[in-house]
Amino acid sequence: MSIDRREHVRFEAREPLPALLIWQDESGNRHSPAQMRDISQGGCALDATDAPLLGALALVRFALPDQATPVTFQCRIVSRNPKGNALVVSMKFEQVSEQLDALLQTALTSEAFQPVRNENAQQIRKHWRVPQWAAYLTSQQLPVMARSKSALQALEAERGADLSANDLVKLVNSDPFLCLCLLREAEKRRSTRLGHETSTPLAAVMQLGVAGFRELLLASPETDESNPGLANCENRAVIAGELAAAWSASRSDVSPEEVLMAALLSEMGELMLWHFAPDLPQSALAALANGEAKRTAAAQEAACGFKFKDLTLKCAEIWKLPAILVQLIHGHDTVRANIARLCRDTARHLVAGPDNPALPDDLAAAQKLIPHASMEWLVGELKWVPEEMRQELIDQANEAFSRVEHDAT
Repeated sequence: MSIDRREHVRFEAREPLPALLIWQDESGNRHSPAQMRDISQGGCALDATDAPLLGALALVRFALPDQATPVTFQCRIVSRNPKGNALVVSMKFEQVSEQLDALLQTALTSEAFQPVRNENAQQIRKHWRVPQWAAYLTSQQLPVMARSKSALQALEAERGADLSANDLVKLVNSDPFLCLCLLREAEKRRSTRLGHETSTPLAAVMQLGVAGFRELLLASPETDESNPGLANCENRAVIAGELAAAWSASRSDVSPEEVLMAALLSEMGELMLWHFAPDLPQSALAALANGEAKRTAAAQEAACGFKFKDLTLKCAEIWKLPAILVQLIHGHDTVRANIARLCRDTARHLVAGPDNPALPDDLAAAQKLIPHASMEWLVGELKWVPEEMRQELIDQANEAFSRVEHDAT
């Protein structure tokens, strides 16, 4: 089955990109030099001196500026229109293998292409799913929270030349956008001779240095902190990170900072949608509010056609984030990953209100993962719960834990 290229975001070549159009007809093998106009996960368009007839199959071969090995895709001609002495040829891809899909993804996220902006973008985006949104979002410049810039300037005024890496880590831990910007930049600069990936905020800060961190932060665009949906989502991510640091440290985790970073980045798919396409997460909230779905993930699928967590994981794959962070963001298979997932869920319930009925079950699950931790201590780490409500929450959580233990036996 061929792919409908109209359902995918198109990327135009920033500079003329040489290509070759290859096909067969009655006279034998044919080829025509061409230039890439635009490309998407569904197809491409070329300027060519010649082309096969409509409906015919052809191969398109081109190489990215920084890659020696050409990329070849099988396409079907869907239009060929005269342009001076040449043709504008539009093609849709036939079935794309996983290997070719990876090569195509590399092309879409390279410096050779940029998203095409057109008046029909909103209509086209209605058909997008995780692969299309991930390709689009990962090609954009990431923003930071405006308060992070103000906080840096305040630190510089207070500490001057004594500003340390640990001071900057505190800024990173309170801004998931900044955390992602920093991690990506640190990984770009990391020498392969180091033998390990950058998987903690401190390691990322050390990789850039104070001057590099400052340059990155101040040069980044700012997101709209006044957007209630974005602010709510960002708050959940920060709370999840704080909980992850505390709960994983209580297990003598080998690196609580990794669990913190994974929890902080676990909402990145939704956060980026709030910044670049707020109508999507807003429609998911509406589906939840009007009863179209009872759970957040179901509301996202009903309104948008995909879960935001899947978008987070696809973007992490495209960005080639450290494998340990991707595993922890995924949220299962290990105690550490389960803690990261549980902290994300608990943060969502806390933001909904300290009397959220799901919190006792969250705490029961936490005690299951951290057996030596008392319920009093676990609740004590929920600083967002008023003091006068904590004892009742402890009692409810103990009851929930007892039910879990009874069911297990």
